[in-house]
Amino acid sequence: MFGQYRSPLEFASDVMRRHGACRVLFKLMANNDNSKQQVYFGGDFDVLRLIPHGDLVAQNTTRDGLIFKASLDLNWIDIFTDALPAPAPGAQLIYYPRYPEVRLSGFLKNCARPPSKLMQPPTAEQRSLREHTPRCLVLGIVPDGKVLAYVAPWGSELALDAAERINKGETENVASIFHELKQQVIDSRSDLLHRLTAIYQGGAVQSCRLNREGLWQAYTARNAAGYTLESLFGIIPNGIAEPDYLGWELKTHGAGAVTLMTPEPNTGFYRDDIGRFMHNYGKCGSERRDFTGKHLIGIQSENTALTLRMEGYDPIKNEVVNPDGGLILRDHQGNIAAGWTFEKLLTHWSRKHAETAYVKYRAFDKEETKFFRFGPEIRLCRGAGVKPFLKALHSSAIYYDPATNMKLIKERWVTKKRNQFRVAWKNIGDLYETTENIILPDS
Repeated sequence: MFGQYRSPLEFASDVMRRHGACRVLFKLMANNDNSKQQVYFGGDFDVLRLIPHGDLVAQNTTRDGLIFKASLDLNWIDIFTDALPAPAPGAQLIYYPRYPEVRLSGFLKNCARPPSKLMQPPTAEQRSLREHTPRCLVLGIVPDGKVLAYVAPWGSELALDAAERINKGETENVASIFHELKQQVIDSRSDLLHRLTAIYQGGAVQSCRLNREGLWQAYTARNAAGYTLESLFGIIPNGIAEPDYLGWELKTHGAGAVTLMTPEPNTGFYRDDIGRFMHNYGKCGSERRDFTGKHLIGIQSENTALTLRMEGYDPIKNEVVNPDGGLILRDHQGNIAAGWTFEKLLTHWSRKHAETAYVKYRAFDKEETKFFRFGPEIRLCRGAGVKPFLKALHSSAIYYDPATNMKLIKERWVTKKRNQFRVAWKNIGDLYETTENIILPDS
């Protein structure tokens, strides 16, 4: 049946790739992985960074406390026919911080061709018979955000092949409970390092960025290093909170702190009327207004007279307890100047930092033109959990350091937004499960 393929798992992987998948994952399914008890996707936040999903939406529940739900563009496929993928519009990921764990839910609802028989809760007799004969769930991650899915039955060639490969150590563990064929994992990392090596050995490059059409243009703003590196990977700036290259988020580091993310506030005066916000809290001149300054939790900023608070968070339990909370900037009257709900922060963090490559660079001027040399020091980081992230925010290890301004240009105020959350270089490792320091070879 599997012809030229060395194994059923490789056959399924190839089918997924023909449907557009750039990455193929699989897991052996327990009896409790069913439509009633949902499908277990891991005990931490890792899977939310691994699998594309919609915005996290908080919900308070009586039994499970605060939970976060995210829509999932799940599509079931049949690897043995040419049938088009069948969307499962009710599919969603649910993150349960109290336990913690992530589960897949609603994966059969309103689907034209769901694998219903393979996902039903087992009877007591079936549970006993299937205890040591798992099914296998295969997922294909498509760059446009779709997730392809296929379930191999109990005792099938594919499920047995997956189990054997796991037992022989021929897979790489991903997000705690998923697996990936080792060659696929090596290819992603090696491809990234190959590109970075070529960039380093190519020498200094002029400061630049790509425009909307993908064309090169000179660029010399403060964040030029990051844009220049992205241009060398062919990345057009788009503001989308997704990883940059083959699942890797690219970050540049020269000296000092690192900018982790730049999410826009989604509550307060800033969102409702940024002109009023800048006038009330910024440093204002006749032709320019600036909102800057390091903001730490519980300390009033000398620049803005605002105090950053982490509301709805229990530092002892290290968990969110109020879905309406978040990072809130308040003035001395208690008004919300700007704020980021936990939904906003966790959505951003869950999408951008599954695997992060920090690339050291040196900047210098040549004939009044700025240049960058990237490398040779690279730091690869994996596994940025939600609890270390929340703890770092509350302790101000991750701090808010905005650089937003408004300029009066041709009698019109033009805003440049830059809401930076930064972290000291020495604290980077505290945010991830593993870090790997690499020195790129000279030519």
